[in-house]
Amino acid sequence: MSEEIFYNSVNLAVDSNYKKLADLRNKFGSWERSWLDVKKVGLATDPENSWESLNKLGIKLYLDNSPEYPPSLKEIPFSPFGIYVLGKMPKDKINLGIVGTRKATYEGKELAKQFAAELSRAGICIVSGLALGIDAAAHEGCLEAGGTTVAVLGNGLDYFYPRTNERLAKKILDGGGAIISEYPPGVQPLPYRFLERNRIVSGLSRGVLVIEAPKESGSLVTASLALDQNRDVFVLPGPVSHPNFSGSHQLIRRGAMLITSTEEILEDLGVEAKEEMPTSEIAKTDTEQKIFAALKKFSAPATIDKILELTNLNISDVNQAITFLLLKDIIQETSQGYTLNK
Repeated sequence: MSEEIFYNSVNLAVDSNYKKLADLRNKFGSWERSWLDVKKVGLATDPENSWESLNKLGIKLYLDNSPEYPPSLKEIPFSPFGIYVLGKMPKDKINLGIVGTRKATYEGKELAKQFAAELSRAGICIVSGLALGIDAAAHEGCLEAGGTTVAVLGNGLDYFYPRTNERLAKKILDGGGAIISEYPPGVQPLPYRFLERNRIVSGLSRGVLVIEAPKESGSLVTASLALDQNRDVFVLPGPVSHPNFSGSHQLIRRGAMLITSTEEILEDLGVEAKEEMPTSEIAKTDTEQKIFAALKKFSAPATIDKILELTNLNISDVNQAITFLLLKDIIQETSQGYTLNK
């Protein structure tokens, strides 16, 4: 039997405990000998039966000495000893992680979609965690642009978590991407496992883009891991008073790169940007489109009050949309009000 078969059985026996796996490999030097030791204390499952279960689910397992194992993962501290894969891991592509809060604003999710789509059109593979909010929006934006995306789960691949993103997971696979995990089937999505999987999101990626990260967000963990792994960390800023950006701004103070466009990311990655989208398409949320259309018709700079009058929007939505339009360099602020950039 192969080392993959024995590793899978050992991984199940120790409940994917990284320290136990490391201790076994250091002591015995092979997964077969590790399995024999685990078997002595009655913990080991039948390796062939467990392997057959993987095959039935269409799951592949690549150990860290396999040519199919992502080379970038070997570079990081506490790299997984093996990864379980559904679908196909993209090769010869630059990977970029996109992370952020599960409780994202509408604007934040739209920006995640936009950035993921534009990066995908430039040939970038988007890596994220299939979570609600920013993660899901990043995967969706990539797929809508015809790109390839990889989702890293904090549970086994026998089911997709959260269940509400099951359809999205299937779209990822249908789109030629992959869903991966270091955990075997049957492992539950416990909170600490999401923190463990974050090192894989950053480890697979050349850099990580943070969109909407509150102070206690798990995406800050991913960003910190990325910095520890010598990856670039890009941060999209937001309104200073909005709690969803407090962690994002903290990262900028720590030295992460403030960015406002995909061109800045692509330049840092050494990738040539594709033809720019029309400005009206970049302003893609309904609120942004209404403000864009109003400013286009109004020849003079418009104050907030004038924009409210022209659009019939509420003040909160207008203030937030204006912040993002300024970040996207679609509009500019003058002493008389706001106007479109020429």
